[in-house]
Amino acid sequence: MRLKLAEEGAETSSEMNSLRKPGNPVLAILLLIALTASIAPVNARLEAHSPETLAEGDLGPLPDGSALRILSLGFERLVADMFWIRTLYYMGDPASYRAGFPAADRLAELVTDVDPEFRTVYVLMGSALSVLQGKPHAAAQLLEKGVRHVEYWKLEFLLGFTYFFELLDNGRAAPHIARAAQMPGGPKYLAQFAARLYHNAGDPDIALDLIQTRIRTEEDEATRAALQKRAWDIWINRDLERIDTAIQQYGARHGTLPASVDVLVETDLLERTPVDPRGGSYFIADGVASTSLPYEKLDVYLGAGAGAHRPRIVEDSSRP
Repeated sequence: MRLKLAEEGAETSSEMNSLRKPGNPVLAILLLIALTASIAPVNARLEAHSPETLAEGDLGPLPDGSALRILSLGFERLVADMFWIRTLYYMGDPASYRAGFPAADRLAELVTDVDPEFRTVYVLMGSALSVLQGKPHAAAQLLEKGVRHVEYWKLEFLLGFTYFFELLDNGRAAPHIARAAQMPGGPKYLAQFAARLYHNAGDPDIALDLIQTRIRTEEDEATRAALQKRAWDIWINRDLERIDTAIQQYGARHGTLPASVDVLVETDLLERTPVDPRGGSYFIADGVASTSLPYEKLDVYLGAGAGAHRPRIVEDSSRP
């Protein structure tokens, strides 16, 4: 699984490849020689102690990024580029993937400590830490650093998205999404999402709208696929809960269970017949709403607000 060196928007070719030229070629050559000598032991350690051979995929100690920034003598971008290339190699290693990218957060912090304005790292690794590595707190910490050093709407949006979906904190998500809408290049409709986050915590329709926006702006295929699956799960959970609520109302009114979802529409308990993500229909089995599609059951909707419990996820294709 490989992360792509790409960003949506006005990234130039040189930015995407991230190989930025220092001013003095003589100093650059001398620095390159020194860095090669210092980085060689790190590379050897990373390659020798692969996630396949060490428990928990520990890569051992990494250099101090802040110290490297000082020692780079003004060539911090060149130093950051070298470690960024090494990070991409690590993220593309099948062994790292099988271990769950255990060192991804430390590598991202290292590169951005050396060059705090390296926005490509914030965008790609902010997504990877949250969606692929499953470390939303680390993703938020990296993105918080990013918005302090780089003015870019996508960083604000990703940070707000992480707070909303992963950390269930609408109060911290909304301001970042609102700022993304106000920045150059930021979609103006994000301001509407921000307003709805402030006032409608836990609304699954907000979650679906926001995640679809996130999917449209995501460049990495693996991350986009994971987000699409999450959107699917929210869609199905939303529909099943609405149908179950209508079933309970029908039972209270008529003293019996409805024969089908269409009956709930005919009695005005549902505004319309819900359609699943593939365009199919839901049905009622043993008195509860059901679907033939596989999905993950969410006991609590994402975005339920700060302090909410994280959804308990159960792989299932039927309702209990």
